[in-house]
Amino acid sequence: MSRKNNSRRRLFSLVELVAVAAIVSGMPLGSYQRAQQKAVQTECVHNLSQLGQLLRMYVLENGHYPDAAFFPGDTVKGANSIRKLLGGPSQLWTCSALPEQLRKQGLTFVYNSEIAGKSSLKNPQKKWVLIEMTCVTNNVPPPHPNGYNILFADGHVITTKRLPNKVTAAYE
Repeated sequence: MSRKNNSRRRLFSLVELVAVAAIVSGMPLGSYQRAQQKAVQTECVHNLSQLGQLLRMYVLENGHYPDAAFFPGDTVKGANSIRKLLGGPSQLWTCSALPEQLRKQGLTFVYNSEIAGKSSLKNPQKKWVLIEMTCVTNNVPPPHPNGYNILFADGHVITTKRLPNKVTAAYE
């Protein structure tokens, strides 16, 4: 009798599997891709929010913003690397929407070096701190359908296609 129950359980599991496969295969590919892109964008926003908390703790502890480079030569261990100065888990420092060759560097965000060493900022809600590195060229499309994720000094994160003027001035 126990053998009969086991076969029913396997059969039921197989039916469930077929039902799920039918649902997934019926989903339009475009919808699936948009959902996947939105999940990556949300993960990136979450990572930047966590980095914003690390930044606030750094400023509270040290009395000034990190003295980091826009994009350091050694992104992981360099003395002027924002990643080294703030710390945190390595997965926070990369956006999975960017190409693997960029993610291998261990840092896919650029730092606003204009704020480096400052003890306070006017209008921190308008001053960007970190932005996805592909923003520095107009030859590469934004990593997310809605644009680039940007962390501001007050800790909020937005996704936008409109980049800060100082970033776009470099390639206009």
